[in-house]
Parts: sequence; structure tokens; C-alpha cells
Amino acid sequence: MSKKRNLNPEKMGLKDKLGITLLSTNNGIASIFMSTMFMSFMTDYAGLGAWGATLATALLLVARVIDAVDDPIQSMIMDGAKSGKHGKYKPFFMISIIMTMVGVAALYGMPSAITNKPVIVTFWVIFFYLVYDIGTSFFNINLLAHTMTNDNTERGKLIVGPRIWVMILSMIGSGFVAIAVTLYGIFGSYNIAFMVLATVATVLASVISIIGWFMVKERHIVVEEEHQKVRFKDFITLLKENDAILIDFAKNLFSGFIWAMLFATPSYYIKWGMCADLTTGEVDMARFGTYSVIVSMMMMFPLLIATMVATPVLKNVFKGDVIKMQKFDYIMQGVGGLIIFLAHITGLVKVVPASFFIGMFIMAFFIGIDFVPGSAIGMDIMDYTVYKTGKDKSAMTSVFTVFLGKAQSALSSTLVGAILILIGYNVDSVTGNYIGELSAVPSMLTGMAIVTGVVPAVLAIISILILNKFPITAEVRAEMRKALEQKEQA
Repeated sequence: MSKKRNLNPEKMGLKDKLGITLLSTNNGIASIFMSTMFMSFMTDYAGLGAWGATLATALLLVARVIDAVDDPIQSMIMDGAKSGKHGKYKPFFMISIIMTMVGVAALYGMPSAITNKPVIVTFWVIFFYLVYDIGTSFFNINLLAHTMTNDNTERGKLIVGPRIWVMILSMIGSGFVAIAVTLYGIFGSYNIAFMVLATVATVLASVISIIGWFMVKERHIVVEEEHQKVRFKDFITLLKENDAILIDFAKNLFSGFIWAMLFATPSYYIKWGMCADLTTGEVDMARFGTYSVIVSMMMMFPLLIATMVATPVLKNVFKGDVIKMQKFDYIMQGVGGLIIFLAHITGLVKVVPASFFIGMFIMAFFIGIDFVPGSAIGMDIMDYTVYKTGKDKSAMTSVFTVFLGKAQSALSSTLVGAILILIGYNVDSVTGNYIGELSAVPSMLTGMAIVTGVVPAVLAIISILILNKFPITAEVRAEMRKALEQKEQA
């Protein structure tokens, strides 16, 4: 007698999960080079001198403005594509892999012959940054997971692998500076060292991603419908109709900068505040490589741990009160920032470098743990929109968060760039030593300590005050759930 097997036809196998995980390799490696290292490469190792800080600052700001227009256009291109041999969205992932690899390799492999020609350098950097940026915009792992299976549980499993893999890659990437130091011993130039590192890493990552690309398969294509144009006035109308979006947007306008500020300054601070002799400008690159690894760990490990404990903490400590938990998270983020600032002004960071890293850990942990209450509030707002207007505009509500995040990233980088420009920041791209006015470095470090420490504390307080006005209370939430359930049943 044969035994019946009740198999879920939508269940994803090991090949699917491994494939979509490997596919994210190139995007993960590229983000390391372009988010954590690009600014310091342009200012310290590209051979551009003081011009590097100005160019990088302007580029990152302009690129985010372009993103605000370009991302929706690319999304429409992908949605409007017809399904072919490899599916509907999958071909765009191959385009993403190639464009991202070329963009990163070219930016880090800028020919030395053009570094003293500002006009040519500017065109080179802008062109290949746009190649990279457009490539990454074509990479949306959720789109692929959505067409691989109709089972929401299986979709969740597909997305977990890439998320964890990218975190692991970030930890590996924390050792890239140390690798560059080793390559410097071979080539005698940090400019060449970073060029070789970026080229080899991105090519290898691209090969792994292409292997993953061949392993995944789109099984379900959503029936295409006529697109409705979204106009700017529609967003204004939505803000007027939904006071919860307005309050959340105002709160995120301040709180979102906390992570951006923390992320923007550590590389410069540890290099010149902990690893440099400010009488000669010489940098202990071996120590800098070690501290760079620690900085990355102080960002990635707290985020990973926080993600694991956030739900139990919300349930058992805050009894499901997402607003109360988010307020506490903001308080602790501010505390971490103040620890960093106090360690700087008291000189403790010179004696006990761990004081700086402890402040970073606290900030990163509570930024990470805030993901759960923040997501819950976001979903409440989506329901609240339906509750208030009778229409589902969930996609539009997400646009505010995406745009705000990119704008905050650009502005934080611009702020750091402004500090560098003001002091005439100038580094020898061959040795990595400082060749600008050394007497200006202490004021630069103080400015960065304020950006990383004091500013986040102030932003946290403002965010809490705004959050007090959030209209979705426990009573409103219960009433809203009841009304939505009745609407769904009807």
C-alpha cells in the first residue's frame, strides 16, 4: 500500500533558496564599496587631493536627487516588461549584476593619467556612478521572490537567506581595509591596492551571483494591468487625509538621521582620532585596518542580535505597545551618541578606544531593535489609510519612507563632506598620510563627534515629542481593526 504524500506545490527547495541567496552576492559586495568605503576612497586614495572631498560630496547629494526621479521610472520599466524565456523580472537581475560590477570596478579603477584633470575626472565619476546606481535600482529581491512562489511563508523563507548572507558579506567586508594594507605592501600604492581589491572582489561576486541567477526560476507572473499615473498632488492629498502619515513622516524626518549620522563619520574619526600621529600626519594603517573591522562589527552584530530579540522584547517587556517601545529605543540611541561625544571631549577615547565602540554598539543595537515597532507602526498606517479613506494606498505610503531614507543618507554625507572641505582635507593617495594642515584635524574630529553624538541625541528628543502626537492609540487601533474586519467580510 503506497503512502500518500501531501506536498505543497509552492514549497521552495534548497536550489531555490541557495540560488536567490547567491544572487544577492554582487549587490551586497557593491554596497560595501559604495556605502562604507567610497567617500574615504575619493578623499584619501583616489589621488584627487582636496578636490576629492568636494567631488564626492556633490556627487552623493546629486545622485540621491536623481534617485528620487529615476527609481520610479525603473520600477515602471520592470513592471511593464513582458515575460520571456527567463521570466519577467529575472532578466533585469542580470543587467543589474553587469552594470553594478562595471560601475564599481571603474570608479575604483580610475586611470591615474586623468586624476589631475578635474573636468575629465568629474565626467568619469558621474558616468560610472550612474552606471552603478541604475544597476542597483534594477535589483529588487522581493520582486523575484514574489514570482517564484505564491506561498507567503515560502516567500519569507526566500528573503531571509539573502538578508543573512548580506550581513555575513558586510562582516567579511569589514576586513577590506586590512586587505588593502597587505596589497599596499605588494604594489607600494594605496590607490592601486584599492583598485585591485575592488576589481577582484566585484568580479568574483558577480560570478557567484550569475551562478545563483541560473538556479532561480520565476513560476508565477502577475497578470498585467493598466498602470495608473501617480501625480505629485496625489501625495499631498494623502498627507492631508491621513494625519498618521504626516506625524510618522515628521518623526522619521528627524529619527532617520540618527543611523545616517552614525554611519557617516566612524571611518574618518578612527583613522585620525585613534590611528594617526597628528604631529607628522602619519597613519598606523595596520591599526586602522583592525579598528575598521571593529567598527563594522559594532554595526552588524548589534543589528543581527537586535533583530532576533526585538519581537520577544515587544511582547514581554512592552506588552505590545509599539509607541512606548519606540520612544525607549530613541532614548537609548541618544544615550549611545552622548557616550561617543563625552568620550571625545574628555579625551577618554585616546586612553580607552573601547568607549567609542561601546557608544556605537548601543546606538546600532537600538536602531536595529526599532525595526519591529517601526514596521508595526508602518503597517498600522497602511490600515489607517483604508480606515479613513476607504481606499488602499499602501504603495504610496511606502514612497515617503524610501525617498526620505535616500535624502537623509545624502545630507549626512554632505555634512561630513562640508567638514572636510572647510579644513582643506588632503591625503597622500600613495602612503595614506595626511598632507593638509594638521592643526585643523582636532577641530574636524570635534565636528564629527558632534555629528555622531550630540546631533543624534537632539534628534531622538525631537522624535519622541513628535511621536506623542501619533493618532493611532490602542483604542483607535481596536476600532480600526473591527471596522476593517467588517469591511473585509462584506
